[in-house]
Amino acid sequence: NRQVFNLSNIAQECDSGYIFFCLNGRQNKGNDWANVAIENGCKVIVCEQSVTTNKKITQIIVKNARIAMSQIASIFYGNPASKLKIIGVTGTNGKTTTTNMIASVLKQQYKVGIIGTNGIFYRDKFLDVNLTTPDPIILQKVLKDMVDCGVEYVIMEYSAHAIILQKLWGVTTDIIAFTNLSQDHLDYFENMDNYFNAKKQIFEQGNYNKSVVCIDTSYGKKIAEISKNCTTCSANQYKADIIALNVEHTTNSQSFDALTKSGSLKINLKMLGSFNIQNAIVAISVCINCGMAFDLIIKGLESLNGVDGRFECYSNGNNTVILDFAHTPDGLENVLKTAKDIAGKHKLISVFGCGGNRDREKRKLMGAISEQYADFTIVTTDNPRFEDNYDIATEICKGFTKNKWQIVLDRGQALREALNMSKKGDIIVLAGKGAEKYMDINGLKVDWCERTLIKKVLNIV
Repeated sequence: NRQVFNLSNIAQECDSGYIFFCLNGRQNKGNDWANVAIENGCKVIVCEQSVTTNKKITQIIVKNARIAMSQIASIFYGNPASKLKIIGVTGTNGKTTTTNMIASVLKQQYKVGIIGTNGIFYRDKFLDVNLTTPDPIILQKVLKDMVDCGVEYVIMEYSAHAIILQKLWGVTTDIIAFTNLSQDHLDYFENMDNYFNAKKQIFEQGNYNKSVVCIDTSYGKKIAEISKNCTTCSANQYKADIIALNVEHTTNSQSFDALTKSGSLKINLKMLGSFNIQNAIVAISVCINCGMAFDLIIKGLESLNGVDGRFECYSNGNNTVILDFAHTPDGLENVLKTAKDIAGKHKLISVFGCGGNRDREKRKLMGAISEQYADFTIVTTDNPRFEDNYDIATEICKGFTKNKWQIVLDRGQALREALNMSKKGDIIVLAGKGAEKYMDINGLKVDWCERTLIKKVLNIV
């Protein structure tokens, strides 16, 4: 018999009006913090093992505190997901672009919210939560506000971490979509099997109505086999329910036909890269499952000029810089391959780094990929966190076999060095950070904006 006004899993902010959730992490046990919350006046805790205390408190002992937190947060905020149409997009690469493509189409007919890597967007609001999929308490609070603001559809990125940490138990998904799977996050998942099983889990649990699965990877084919009410799609002309055909590229756009069981759509995308054909075919499949008319799907996709931090092109007439979030081997390969096609006979210079305290195995791979496609590589800094910049850079350099690289740890100076060695027609790819607004250094998030840097170096407004 307690009054509860707030929820939290941060012990220091809890007082008498809070429920405190004791969450077990890899290094800390949730119960280690319980007495901090109790000393602050917290009267209700949710835990997996009872807490020893001489205070009169209510302990709710559960099998899984993370699932309990997700479910209680949903109830606390009035089960907002049940009043919304939720579309979840999961995969290694393409989640942000695909969610934005879906949103651009649905906005032709509905009020739409987006939750993902670039932040939370709905109506005239923007929230930067620094996580691809927000923690359940924030997520449910945001979903409630979306309901209050009249939002009808929410398109969310579902990260593997969110799935494995049970963040989505309070969300019933209308359509869950799978883009692709390639190496990433092995610092957490340790191997590709564990990473894949995390993604697969949400399709197996069945807490959704329909699914859309791109079968252009072997992982996609496996996901399609276990998914219910599944629409398969392919950008590689594999046998699927919806496929992309007749792909044509120009220097500033690309077109293709989307062949469906109900007819075909001619799409002209302003966004370059074969990877965006794959993103678009997933988005089209989702929108068809939402009942969107073909003309609105075409209008929505063709009106989208691009997505922040994804293959953004900047030029001052002589020099061209492509900004992209690519931070995985597959993502970097996709971007460099497209940039190389655009550069043609001209030179391609790659500037990138790898994040600290993350998957170390991908560093050498990304070095090798950069050497394969770029004429020259400058290895630089990217969110070193608690690792030494130079140590990260030297691990990347293990992937090089030719003397066509250098290390410039200052990211701004690295871009200037690339500019100094480039000639008219050459292309520079600045990869890894995309639309991020910070550099993560020793636990501090220092203000950083790639777009501002590029404009300053290129001397453009």
